[in-house]
Amino acid sequence: MIHSKNVKARLFFTYLKDKTELFLYIKPQGTSGSRIIYRRAPGDAAMSLRIEALLENAGILRSDIEIWILLYPPEIHTTTIYIPSELSDLEIASHIRESVLSNQPYAINYDWKNYIMQRRENGHKQEMVTITFLGKNVLPRIRSLLYKDHPKVNFIGDGLQFLNVDNTRTPQVRGETYELFLPYDEIYYKATFRSGIHFESLGLPHGCSSEFGPYKLEPEQVYLKINRNGSKLDLPVFQPLVPKVVWKETLLTPAAFPTWYIALRSMEQHDHVNFAELFHAAKDQEKPAKQKGVTPDHYLD
Repeated sequence: MIHSKNVKARLFFTYLKDKTELFLYIKPQGTSGSRIIYRRAPGDAAMSLRIEALLENAGILRSDIEIWILLYPPEIHTTTIYIPSELSDLEIASHIRESVLSNQPYAINYDWKNYIMQRRENGHKQEMVTITFLGKNVLPRIRSLLYKDHPKVNFIGDGLQFLNVDNTRTPQVRGETYELFLPYDEIYYKATFRSGIHFESLGLPHGCSSEFGPYKLEPEQVYLKINRNGSKLDLPVFQPLVPKVVWKETLLTPAAFPTWYIALRSMEQHDHVNFAELFHAAKDQEKPAKQKGVTPDHYLD
């Protein structure tokens, strides 16, 4: 949840090429419960005025908010490779450019100088290296859209990382590789996790079809798919995660579902990949980004 005493609301700003979304979560005050407001708008120069109108309607001052920017493929991309553990950071950087860069269809559009790399031991003298990188124009575009609100930005990152499920509520995912599917307008996003670690995000060009083999994925829902290789457990391949009654009680427009779900999940997860420091830093004074819970973990230039 929102832990700072000075912040009364969190504004989630979803940046997509053809539109933007504003989702305002107002935390409980005294005897009043939390409130949420959702707006969809074009990504143009009037964004600052739209934010001002939204906050005025909610009775919230600009000084009382923090801004979280949620990005999705292709504006942000997360992928994972496996490499020998004895490689240095410079050797890994070279390996990333050779193995990851070469497999990207629009590699020229991404910022390969500033990305977040996470190294984790995988056993047998091998490491799992997860890389998250941004489109070249994402940060400048966000800065221009937010205009005078950009100092309030606390988070910029892959929204799909918050699809991760809680293994205390969903024990069948423990020790498993699993996928989460999120229908979002005409796109189906997929986030892959291994034992709770996010290591891939994809936007699926599914031809506007909701059918995945014999399964049909409905909108306003999130689906869990567990990859049980060789398992004979009688479980559905795609398992819906959100009780319909919980979503209906929000009284929000159907278009708000993806942002509503990810926003609420993000307030339950504290370890995440965040580009906000890079956003605030001057180009010639970029500082290393420190992520909690992973060692070592930094930007590469």
